[in-house]
Amino acid sequence: MAAAAEEGEGVRLLGGRMSPFTMRARMALALRGVEYELVEEALHPRKSGRLLAANPAYGRIPVLLLPGGRAVCESAVIAQYVDDAWGGAGAGAAILPVDPYERAMHRFWTAYIDDKFWPALDAISLAPTPEARATATASTRAALKLLEEAFAARSNGGAFFSGGGAAASPGLLDVALGCFLPALWACESLNGLRLLDDDATPLLRAWSARLAATPAAMAVMPETEEVVAFTRFLQTKFGVAGSK
Repeated sequence: MAAAAEEGEGVRLLGGRMSPFTMRARMALALRGVEYELVEEALHPRKSGRLLAANPAYGRIPVLLLPGGRAVCESAVIAQYVDDAWGGAGAGAAILPVDPYERAMHRFWTAYIDDKFWPALDAISLAPTPEARATATASTRAALKLLEEAFAARSNGGAFFSGGGAAASPGLLDVALGCFLPALWACESLNGLRLLDDDATPLLRAWSARLAATPAAMAVMPETEEVVAFTRFLQTKFGVAGSK
């Protein structure tokens, strides 16, 4: 996709600091050691012409703006592009595994996270009725159970989904799920839940602490209180009553 070129500018990322999908792209850029500028995109009261020109298909953040007027849209696509474009000698940690099957598995579970896990988690706090909230909570727990199994299979006893032993770095699946950790923790706080626990998801609970302590995550993850406040703003905006 094309975007308006601005002379003298390097890599820029259209996004929002509170957006989990922007966090995903930013963590991928950090893992590969890419310098960039975050350009905060205000989505209200209307989307900017810059965003609509860069992502005419979806009109949403994040968008990676490259020199020469080129643009890469969608956070999972951005993460994989970053891995391809900034690989090679002297680059930071690889984001996708080398093995073709493992690469496919990372892509599969990333799609599952976006299609199943995130809509369920988001609905816990933004569902219009208590019944819908209970359904969303059950769906989120079911998705996390599957992701617990995926971690056991993909990590091979390592610290991250990417495997590779205790010294490994996070990979695509780690940033794909990890970008939603601030929203998950805020959801737990707002609704009095424990979604990651030592009984149902011990591997994911330990993984979440390790990932949050990495430099790539620490640089972009907002404090839980900030996300709680933002979620309450959304509840008010959409007329949703929060949990008591």
